[in-house]
This record gives sequence, structure tokens and C-alpha cells, in this order.
Amino acid sequence: SSQADDSISKMRLVCAVAVLGWSAGLQFPSVPALARHGGRAAALRSSLSSSSEHYLSSLPTITLPETLPAVESVETADETRFAHAPASYFTLDKLMPKGPRKNADVGEPHDATRPLATVGAISAGSWWCAQGGWPSPTPRATTEVFFVFAGHGCLTDLDGTSHYFGPGDTVVLPKGWSGRWDIMQPIHKVWFVHDHPNVEETASPIRAVITHYGAFAPHHLAQQGVRPDAIHGAPRTASRTIYDVGPTEVGCWTCSAGSFPVVDRSTTECFHVLEGVFVLSNTDGSARRCVAGDTVILPRGWTGHWDVIEPVRKLWVVID
Repeated sequence: SSQADDSISKMRLVCAVAVLGWSAGLQFPSVPALARHGGRAAALRSSLSSSSEHYLSSLPTITLPETLPAVESVETADETRFAHAPASYFTLDKLMPKGPRKNADVGEPHDATRPLATVGAISAGSWWCAQGGWPSPTPRATTEVFFVFAGHGCLTDLDGTSHYFGPGDTVVLPKGWSGRWDIMQPIHKVWFVHDHPNVEETASPIRAVITHYGAFAPHHLAQQGVRPDAIHGAPRTASRTIYDVGPTEVGCWTCSAGSFPVVDRSTTECFHVLEGVFVLSNTDGSARRCVAGDTVILPRGWTGHWDVIEPVRKLWVVID
């Protein structure tokens, strides 16, 4: 009945308000300075210094959305529930050191990582790496998408084309890519890795794809209007796809305040929250407050509910 529906909606909104709260942002410890080596590595180091100094000096001052603190806990996904990790799950003291990179030819890069979950063919986690450089000659076996929290680096394609990236940038490394990594300032990122069977890129060489945060500004997004399935408010959405090759699609989505259901998702989606506050609810009644800095996986077949409290902006990766 309409009265019952109204009661359920009121209860959902009460739950949404009840799980709202404050949290602390990411903290990055200091890291060793880039070491100097002789021979070919010294030449590479000199070339990297020249190009990277020019790159770093040309950067504008940008301010990323403040990451609000969240409770240190993680929800794992199954066919009926989403996976969720707050920003605190990926702070550097929570990452597992992997040690020095054995193939480094510039500096002494060492890295650390922490996975979140694997759902079907896609997995998510976080990675940090100190300054340095190394060749990556073996074609990638997966497609990786990552969002940069902090640091600056450069990815170089096989033909020598360089792609610089820094805080707020989204990077796609397609399956089959090979080339070179150079880290000028320690990198911290959240990653999504899609394990799919075929190399889908047709370009030669296969190129890294960098999208800067400004590409997600409102005037770059396609307005989609008010969701027709809204049950509270008038949630307006907008979106932009920045990569769509084979079974992997990447983009940005925004939504204003309001509530709406999701029924039996046809795809698996991973996303990282860039801005906003909202509550995701599963059909079993469990719910999670999500804020900027959180990472979520919605499995294929998921049914649940969105309550958007403050306008949301997210980076999403969808796999078929």
C-alpha cells in the first residue's frame, strides 16, 4: 500500500541519517629520496630529471575534494551485497610492503599494496611506490584503471611517447600495454584490474590513457535529467565515458540529492567516490555510509537502494 511504502521510505531515510558521521583523511609518511646510480641509469636519471622538472614546474595548483574520515571496516561482496572500503582502509600504514623492484634501473623504488576484493573478473585495491624508474617490457595481461591520490609519475609507451600523471588523474593501462614507469614523487593510488581474455586495443603501440580531474567538471558531462525511478527528491544525474574498449568501460557520474532503487544489475561496477555523501543499502537491510575517498564494488545481479545525501561524483569502471 502507499502508506506501507511511505513508512519504508521514512525508515530508510532515518537509517541514512543515522549512519552519517565524520572521519579523517589519508596520511602520507615521508619516503626515501631518489638514489643516484652510474652508467645507463645515470643517463636515464638525468633525462628524467630534466623532463620531470619541466613537468612539475608547469603544474597548476589544484585542490582535490577533502576526504572525510570513515570507520575502519570493510564489507565484502557476494551476489546480493556490495563490497565497500573507507579511505582509512588504504592508508599507507595498512599496506603490505612488497620490497624493492628487482628490475629498477633508476633509483631504488619499493612498493606496497593492499587488495580490497575480487568479484568475478575484476579486483580492486591500493598501491604505493617510492621514487624511481623501471622498464615494463612484458605486455600487460590485464587492463588496469587507477586513480591517483598523491604523487607524480610518467608512463612511456614503446615508441617513446610520455604520459605524465599526478593527483586527481585517472589512468588506464590497457591489456597488451608495455613501456616504462618513472615515479618522480611517491605515488599512492586506488586500482581496479580487469582480467579479460583478449587484447582489445587495435593501436600500435598500445597507449596509456590519462584523464585529468578537470575533465570531470560539470560542463564536460552529459546531463541525463531526473531519474525516472526516483522515490524521494529529484536526483539529477550526469555522466561522461572516458574509455570504452571491449568489455571495459570507464567514466565519471554525478548525482544530486534524492533516493532511488537498483534492481538486478546487469554488469559489475567498481567505483571510487570523489565527492559527496550517500548511503547504499542491500536487500537484507544492511547499509553503509559512503563519502569521498571510499571504494565500492557492486556485483552483477545486485539489488539495493541509493540515498544521496550530498551531491555525489564518482569514478566508475564497468565490465561486461
